[in-house]
Amino acid sequence: MENQNNISDKILKIKELISSKENEWTLQELQNYYNNINNSKDINENEKELLVEICARIISKRFPKRNSKKILGDKSVEGRELVEQVFSILKNEFDWSNNEVGTKVKCGGDMISGQSAVCFYISYKNKTTKINSGFHYRQKTVDSEPYLEVDFRELNSDTNQSKTFPVALRDEAITLYKSYLKKLIT
Repeated sequence: MENQNNISDKILKIKELISSKENEWTLQELQNYYNNINNSKDINENEKELLVEICARIISKRFPKRNSKKILGDKSVEGRELVEQVFSILKNEFDWSNNEVGTKVKCGGDMISGQSAVCFYISYKNKTTKINSGFHYRQKTVDSEPYLEVDFRELNSDTNQSKTFPVALRDEAITLYKSYLKKLIT
């Protein structure tokens, strides 16, 4: 049985298990756990998002100093704030009520798994067409420059589009993302 957000009861139980043993997880276990979940073909996007969030929360809470910065990025505050500002603009301009994925700023799974130093994003997934578009703030390594990425993808299709922008061209990235949202939100 699944709830309204396509989260299976099994995943909800896993979330509860992770939360209930929050103080027992090692940093390596959380990273490994996330990598296994991310590689699973049996878990949908909403379920992955839910589990990424819980892992990020535990890492931030339990490993707040050096390890948290290593996993969640030194510049994570800057990235989160930028995406929150963009989302604040867009939530007033578009109706997000039919978004199939969480309508908030989210921590990217590639940041939890260690593939990126920083990743925060917002996304909209149309329930009927299964098309998704996202606005991402990414920084691959602690020493590299952050950038913005806007994508438009149809699930189970090869017609995916992705464009990157320097952070200084934020307005251009927002304009592109708005054009994608206009296609998705009817």
